[in-house]
Amino acid sequence: MLIEYLRSNAPAYTQWITIMPGVRVFQFQSTESSEKGLWMLQKHKSSHTYEVFFCLDGQITAIPKGAKPQKVGKHHILVLSAVSELFSLKISKNLHGILVAIDLAAFHDHLPSLLPASGLTIDLCRLQSNLALQHGFIALCNRCWSQSVFDLWGYLSDDTFCRYCVSKAIELLYILSVKNSPMKHFPAETEDRQNPQTILHIPSYLETHLCEKITISDLSRMISVSPTYLKTEFRRIHGISVHRCLIDLRMRRAAELICCTNQPIYKIAQEVGYEGMSQFSAAFKKYYGTTPGQFKKMSKTGI
Repeated sequence: MLIEYLRSNAPAYTQWITIMPGVRVFQFQSTESSEKGLWMLQKHKSSHTYEVFFCLDGQITAIPKGAKPQKVGKHHILVLSAVSELFSLKISKNLHGILVAIDLAAFHDHLPSLLPASGLTIDLCRLQSNLALQHGFIALCNRCWSQSVFDLWGYLSDDTFCRYCVSKAIELLYILSVKNSPMKHFPAETEDRQNPQTILHIPSYLETHLCEKITISDLSRMISVSPTYLKTEFRRIHGISVHRCLIDLRMRRAAELICCTNQPIYKIAQEVGYEGMSQFSAAFKKYYGTTPGQFKKMSKTGI
């Protein structure tokens, strides 16, 4: 598996962290070309060993036996199991990432501390069975769930981000263990470009959907996070609440339309997401200190 590649090729920068029994984290960055760019995989001795690789840069091409290769690039995640039917991994010279190696059998006693209060456990048999149906590996490419993980890279220290990746790796293995149907590979081309990819992209999404009724629940569902997490992280990243951001965007757009077009004010209200004039007028006056009609007169007279 990938851990053997790291041990054999020792990239220029490598940090090894043992989190707890059964869990190790490897943060590494390779800067030079290796003669062993094509790594022939060997079966791991433990059937309960899983590797979750968070790619920060570069690319890995997973080459299965008799199936189409899967490319895992920047901000993608690769899950490997001991039952993997991969023939080899083609590894680019600038590969940079974090590998979480978990022996779930050794780690079993520590599961309650990472899946608290809920009583959730990872079903080892189902996990192994579900992954076996997918040739023993899963590639998550450009998905909202995986992108939300990489959003925090740069905000956290290396050590903290490594530990955060451990919690997300455990969460991912849990998801794979409880799915009734096998998880599909998600190539980048299937991404829905109409949805925000991450919390960072939500303002742009809001700006292009001002005429629609947008809720926190809708946004959190689009990027696969909880409403509470979305609100907290949005304020931390952007400095304002989601609601305030939406109001700002709607009012600025409304002012632009009032000043630069001849549209009736009721049409402008609808275009920026208000069904009724009274609600729009009240919001506009609160924001600008004047009504939309007065604002239009002032813009025409140059006041």
